[in-house]
Amino acid sequence: MKTVGFFRELGPDPAEVYAESIRAHLGPSPLPDVEDVVRYLRDGHGLIDVMGAEVDVLGSDRHLVGGASVMTDGEWLWRDDLRFYVTTYHVRLPEDFLATIRRNSYHVPELPVEDLRAAGKEAMRLLGYHRPSPPHVA
Repeated sequence: MKTVGFFRELGPDPAEVYAESIRAHLGPSPLPDVEDVVRYLRDGHGLIDVMGAEVDVLGSDRHLVGGASVMTDGEWLWRDDLRFYVTTYHVRLPEDFLATIRRNSYHVPELPVEDLRAAGKEAMRLLGYHRPSPPHVA
């Protein structure tokens, strides 16, 4: 599973997925199809619901309710607050992610429950939310 929008400023250490800085992805202008892309991001399948509000790491003082929640289209994982950063700060998205969105005609595909369960497990692993239990010592 591929990830997008998990920036260093948003995440915890030690998850490797949070390696890049959001500042390296700021664009000068919005995507030409930004409204359709943002709708796709909003309509993703929710995998991990995170309660609480995330502070805008780029300084607007906005609080993004559920911003750390994790969404998917079955191929990609992203945080729910990615749409805020794409809209507000013109955060650039990887071309292969944009190609997926456009190939899907801006509509998140329906996914069977089994695929969503598998995606949820993979998301937990990638984001470091699920660590194997230490062996039981008798």
